[in-house]
Amino acid sequence: MVFPALPQSAHPESQQRHRKALGAYYTAAPVVQFIVGWGLAQRGGTVMDPSCGDGRFLVAAARQGAGRLIGCNLDPLALQLAKTSLAASSAPPVSWYEGDFFLLSPERVGPVDLIVGNPPFIRYQHFSGERRSRALASALRVSARLSRLAASWAPFLLHAMQFLRHGGAMGMVVPAELAQTTYGTETLRALCAGFGRVRLLTFRRNWFEDAQQETFLLLTERRGERTASAELVPLARIEDLCGVTDQIASNASFCLGAGGQDRVGLAFVAPACRDLVQALGERDDVVRLRAVGEVANGYVSGANDFFHCTAAEGAVRGLPADWLLPVARSSRSLRGLAFSNPDLEHAERGGAKHHLILPHDDDLFAADRSALKAFQCEGERLGVAGRYKCRVRSPWWRVPGLIHAHLLLPYMIGSQPHAAVNRCHALYPNSLHGLRLANPVIAERVALGLLSNLSLLGMELEGRSYGGGVLKLEPTEMQRVHLVLPSCPECELADAFDRADHLLRQGDFGGAVGIADRLILQQQLGLSSAELQVLEEGRSTLVERRLARSRRRVP
Repeated sequence: MVFPALPQSAHPESQQRHRKALGAYYTAAPVVQFIVGWGLAQRGGTVMDPSCGDGRFLVAAARQGAGRLIGCNLDPLALQLAKTSLAASSAPPVSWYEGDFFLLSPERVGPVDLIVGNPPFIRYQHFSGERRSRALASALRVSARLSRLAASWAPFLLHAMQFLRHGGAMGMVVPAELAQTTYGTETLRALCAGFGRVRLLTFRRNWFEDAQQETFLLLTERRGERTASAELVPLARIEDLCGVTDQIASNASFCLGAGGQDRVGLAFVAPACRDLVQALGERDDVVRLRAVGEVANGYVSGANDFFHCTAAEGAVRGLPADWLLPVARSSRSLRGLAFSNPDLEHAERGGAKHHLILPHDDDLFAADRSALKAFQCEGERLGVAGRYKCRVRSPWWRVPGLIHAHLLLPYMIGSQPHAAVNRCHALYPNSLHGLRLANPVIAERVALGLLSNLSLLGMELEGRSYGGGVLKLEPTEMQRVHLVLPSCPECELADAFDRADHLLRQGDFGGAVGIADRLILQQQLGLSSAELQVLEEGRSTLVERRLARSRRRVP
């Protein structure tokens, strides 16, 4: 959705809040021109933009020969700006609808040939009440059962497709979540069931500078037919849209199954890498991480600076020693394949607080009552007790959700992720994940196994990238990562583990990965050096792709 400019008197922060509340983002002119041009070539006649913003999609449609225009928007200011934009051009007949799009019925509008635009992106936390209920009910009318975790764009697409006449087309800007989340793949399944062709155009660089999400262009054709899969077409830049033709797109495309079983990242790696990943995934000795344990989120303190301290600081403040629990704070805490007391001490020498303050109940430990009272008073003085996460728990000064995991795993991933065996029984916050193993004896084998390029590539395929090029893996996504456990004798395992741990601490991530690859993938699975190279290049391609999208686009 294109967001209209607010009056000049409005503060920039007010504009930003207004845009965020509406889920509104600017759409680049080349994208607008491409979608409208493609759509009118597919199906001319009546063109509808159900979230028309300042009207740029409708203006482009008018200039390219649309017969009739329909504009809808929840925001009256945006709708007025769209009307002004259309009035300045030689526009065909235009129908305007102000209000909630989910209240608008196809019967009221009449058959539409082409739908274009950029649906509002509102997270489920803010997409609630009657509007969400109407949206989910509309999705059910095209047999899509969306969960209440669905963002607004998903049911918006499904409601929009119901306005198309048989044979109609739709071109929309959509987040990559369409192919990465459970509710997204359910939306994709419904689209494939309602159109004879579904294509997703992706880009190497992010062209929404103020959005955290990777963005696709959705092109659907032949409403009323169905297809078994979507075609995913990788492009480098939005400028490359001018060279997109049906033939080029077909030759470059990757089929994405409507059931959500295919990983989007496979579209961007070489065919040899796709084939190798598929072949390895079918082997009995290649498992998913969930086969060896459960990945769990870490705790949320509600006030990190208040609830954490160094051991030295705790002593100075007179906090009881048994209140101070060791913590791995983030992936920066994990210097090697193991996290132990020396690592914790190293972090605190650098000033990073790696102890959680966890007071005992005041009615059980009378000796600590004065310390507890002082701790409570300090938290109240600083306003910590009134912070959301603190005020909704009882007592506010005890952090809940504490888990001791056998391995510590990255959550927000840069370019060099690795696990660490939790040798000092440290707790961990929600900046990390923890893996609780069914058999703790295999902790070192799991940590080394996750360092192979097969597992690292799996993280790239299963995770989702956000602003700054960071890869995010939720517990369910991390549990899907492929893993091969080293089957070598304990002495050989210990030697490989120690050498990889040493290289990680020296900053030689590639060398550490090489140890895991040679021991596990080459010696154990029998992969050739060429196949190891294929996996490494596939992972490097995906890492570079998400890092490139984080860089500001040059006009």
